[in-house]
Amino acid sequence: MYRNIILTLIYFLLIINTAFAKIDVVHPSSSQVTINASSVFFTGNTDKGSSFYINSTPVKLWNNSFFVHVVPLEYGKNIIKLTSKHNGKTEEAAYTIIRNKPAGGNTSKTLQYITKNDDEVLYTKTIKENATIREKASSSSKRVVDLPLNVVLYLDGQQGDYYKIAEQGNFWIHKSNIKEPVSMKSKMPAKLKKQKFYSDKLYDYTKFYLSHPVLYTLEQNGNSIILTLYGVDTKDSEGNTQPFYTYKFNYDTAILGYDCYYDDSSLIFRRAKLPETIDEEMPLKELKIFVDAGHGGYEKGAVGPSRVNEKDINLDISRYLVQYLKDAGADVIISRSDDSRIGLYERVKIAKDNNALISVSIHNNSLPNGKNPYETHGTEVHYYNENAKLLSEIININLSNDLNLKNNGVHKSSFALNRSTNPVSVLVECAYMINPEEYILLQNEEFKKNIAKSIKNSIEKYIIQIKN
Repeated sequence: MYRNIILTLIYFLLIINTAFAKIDVVHPSSSQVTINASSVFFTGNTDKGSSFYINSTPVKLWNNSFFVHVVPLEYGKNIIKLTSKHNGKTEEAAYTIIRNKPAGGNTSKTLQYITKNDDEVLYTKTIKENATIREKASSSSKRVVDLPLNVVLYLDGQQGDYYKIAEQGNFWIHKSNIKEPVSMKSKMPAKLKKQKFYSDKLYDYTKFYLSHPVLYTLEQNGNSIILTLYGVDTKDSEGNTQPFYTYKFNYDTAILGYDCYYDDSSLIFRRAKLPETIDEEMPLKELKIFVDAGHGGYEKGAVGPSRVNEKDINLDISRYLVQYLKDAGADVIISRSDDSRIGLYERVKIAKDNNALISVSIHNNSLPNGKNPYETHGTEVHYYNENAKLLSEIININLSNDLNLKNNGVHKSSFALNRSTNPVSVLVECAYMINPEEYILLQNEEFKKNIAKSIKNSIEKYIIQIKN
């Protein structure tokens, strides 16, 4: 009796598993979505050996099971039909994609700029770490600097949720970063009391003794760095009072990591030092290098057509890179060694706290709708600060050549992991998760090892070039 029951269950399971061909769509993530782009790409997988169609067009199955296909979109409702045929069985899925027409005219609301009264000064302080100063009253505007706690600011007026800082230049701060402004009769300029120069094994320091913390900016130009302190009354060459102080650091060697931070009211500028002796045979010996495996935990990153997650590929490449760097004598710091979620600024802090000279964040790419994964693919490197541009270029060229991948260029991009001036910070998009050929390669262990070797060799080349 029990034997008959078991055989019957097996029979029904076989019917369930073979009655329909499988269609597993990874992107789009829902069968009804609004996409305001000229096209949408479908990624996913079906049963091996199936015949697969999208809107009756035959679609190639990579690795005999997964698909990546671009579908043009008309304005309005688009019904997209997916069909998979396998062993005489057929499975179908329908997707409804809405593409809206662009709104006519300028629909953006211009926010009024409200100035302060002429007889008052609006005083405030920053209330959080990484209080971002921007060039315009917008979250998409260029970052000028991220300030620490308790920096004294004076405000001119308000536009929406942003306040304009009363200094020469365009400086805006979001209201969430500051105390509620209070009215005062006049400003209290900071006093610059003295400067002090000192060094240790890792850094050269310049300490500016101030009466209270003020807004500052740093600008690199070749082998020079210009530090400007705002809200500090000083005299120009003709004896006239000016509300800012500028100090120019000139160096006869390439600039590595540098940054500023406050110690109570004193601002400390520090510049990372390259070791005095670099072994040409082992140029990374004892150098501190931070390796970040992008994403982790519930942050999957890009998802490939057969549902391999970017976070796992990133971790694999990072593990190989860590080993190759250690074999080359480097002192390696990591953000994660397992499937953990680490906050973006926590990753940056780990690199800083461990005095890393170089930071490399490992990622693999995806695309927005409207782009074609068969056209936009390859390897690319992102930097933000001038001191990281050379390393970005070396890694980009080497990866493209070593892996025989399309060179998708070097890009100046504002990401948390490459925004820091200290350490020298780059973010590497090794390849594209949604390009079929590159996706297959990214699941190959030798290919991942070769990515890691190429990045390690690039860092060696960079250090030797900086030394010379």
